Amino acid sequence: MGNYTGSVPDTAGRPLDWMERAACTDKRTIFDDPKREHEARTICVAHCPVRTQCLAYTKESERGLHRDQRDGVAAGLTYDERHRLDDTAAHRADDAAPIRLDGTERCGTHVALLRHLWLDEPIDSKCWSGEVYRHHSNRGWRQRTGYEPDPDRLPEAS
Repeated sequence: MGNYTGSVPDTAGRPLDWMERAACTDKRTIFDDPKREHEARTICVAHCPVRTQCLAYTKESERGLHRDQRDGVAAGLTYDERHRLDDTAAHRADDAAPIRLDGTERCGTHVALLRHLWLDEPIDSKCWSGEVYRHHSNRGWRQRTGYEPDPDRLPEAS
């Protein structure tokens, strides 16, 4: 029989334990590569069991920061999207306009997908299908033309 020490095992939860269950844990290079944004977003949306915790953590840790102080994809959003959606973020004159969500975003559009992701709402199939369609059509167009967009800029929100 083992020696009883009288100590109680440490079973208390730690504030960031959820990170160990994140779908991106062993895939960081995907999340930091602008050419793999859709792949990273797919991992977050379709496979991550802790996207809600990641979103809350990311919003809190990036609160008020400029786009240049944010990195990669987190909780399914690019650093530029998170910057443009954060109403506390620092902005410069040459930054793209902030994205203002007012609840009228039409499902199937990029802005509606951003709304779902930013507000941690369920992502309906129409919005996700729009994301998949945009990714595939943009990839085909880029391959045909050789054009690579500036990953720091998104089109203006409608």
